[in-house]
Amino acid sequence: MKFLIGRYFRYILTFFMVVMIICASFVQDSMNRARADMGLTRLQPLENAPPVLAFTTVALGGFRGLISNMLWIRATQLQEDGKYFEMVQLADWITKLQPHFVTVWVHQAWNLAYNISVKFPDHEDRWLWVQRGIELLRDHGLKYNPQETMIYRELAWFFQHKMGANLDDANMLYKAEWAAAWDQLLMEGKPDYEVLLDPQTPEDKERVQVMRDVYKMDPAIMQKVDEEYGPFEWRLPESHAMYWAFLGLKVSEREKDYIQLRRVIFQGMQMAFLRGRMIEFPVADPSAPGEFSKAFEFGPNLDITEKTNSAYEEMMGEDEKYLQNIGTAHKNFLRTAVYFLYTHNRMQESEKWYDYVREKYPDSINSTLEEYVFARVEEEFGSTSQDRLKGMLMGFIERSLIDIAMGQEEKAIAGEMLARKMRKRYYDEINESQVVRIKLPTVQEMKIELLARLLDPEEGLNQLMSNQLRTRLGLDEDYDPKKALGELRATAQVEGPQPELQP
Repeated sequence: MKFLIGRYFRYILTFFMVVMIICASFVQDSMNRARADMGLTRLQPLENAPPVLAFTTVALGGFRGLISNMLWIRATQLQEDGKYFEMVQLADWITKLQPHFVTVWVHQAWNLAYNISVKFPDHEDRWLWVQRGIELLRDHGLKYNPQETMIYRELAWFFQHKMGANLDDANMLYKAEWAAAWDQLLMEGKPDYEVLLDPQTPEDKERVQVMRDVYKMDPAIMQKVDEEYGPFEWRLPESHAMYWAFLGLKVSEREKDYIQLRRVIFQGMQMAFLRGRMIEFPVADPSAPGEFSKAFEFGPNLDITEKTNSAYEEMMGEDEKYLQNIGTAHKNFLRTAVYFLYTHNRMQESEKWYDYVREKYPDSINSTLEEYVFARVEEEFGSTSQDRLKGMLMGFIERSLIDIAMGQEEKAIAGEMLARKMRKRYYDEINESQVVRIKLPTVQEMKIELLARLLDPEEGLNQLMSNQLRTRLGLDEDYDPKKALGELRATAQVEGPQPELQP
């Protein structure tokens, strides 16, 4: 009797177990989808992996780390042997095996964009590797770790440093490729947010779709970045660094790491101030007379001085722990703003910020405005910073052109001669190997570039000053400075660098 009861009991337990397994199978799919949507699934399937690796990964389960270590060793060996393309596939599997280990994503992306890219002498090849590093973080790393501060910071740094700085010989190619791509997306580089936020035509819808799907960028967030810190030139990499830092601050949950993104904001605003304006000009094609292509130059964006200052002050109010660090960066920015505004003939604004920085940081400037500017000029004589020196030279040349328009020819000649001497000193100080990487345009090129702005009927001098400048320079009514600049640079490409012209 007891035997029959025990046997029936086992049957009942077996029946209930089968029923429970069947019930669980009905909800398993929905649970898996929910885990994936909430980012809880850590065991992502490997794609395009060899069958042995795929089987071993599933069979070992929790021992994925062991497989990952073996792949790390193999990938390192492949890189040392120069087998970069095979190494990339292993790097992809490593990130898939450890999708929530942030350091893995950061290391692999850095390796692609920095270490491997420089192994290729061809600049076009380098650009492909830099893009691959950016895509690894942006398209995949953030997919698995949408709230990780370190990934946002690293992605912003790639735009700000690898593409934006001039430490890589191929940096101008990176900038040109990025500018060309976004020039098409934004229709001449200027975002029309009414169109981007509510596209109506098929062409506009396609452009917005590319922004979202390819570049993973939201026009609504771009607009917020512009409203709070800009407007920016979105064809420049620094603007995209600002975007990812801004987005990281909004979605990241690690407040202790916020300072890393705030520093990107500080540096991005300062870089936008120094060279945040893109100047377009046609370049004559020597092989096709009469044909011109579009080229770019960079200049300071002095119009965002107020917002740059506001950004620093806002961050200082939000982060008392790092108040001293942010305050030091703020003071340095204000000192630079005073200097550049003065050298660009914006005297009232320069005096305004001079008074402001002395009031807020009494130890920042201990001299008169003019004495401070002249001291900075002497300091910059020994500087090899391309962007700072170019901004300073253009400031003196612009002041010189305005002096010509006002009839102060002696002062104008002195200003231009100072610019020539400073440019010559710059080339005397740098090594011959650095000339190609951090070269400066000639004074004549900068002069024509500034003429394009000063003679612009909408943004340049008033009609009277414009006519006086044309007359005193002996320019014809149909003189086009942008076309002249393109022809001058085309001649330099064919005949080599031209000697500086005397004023």
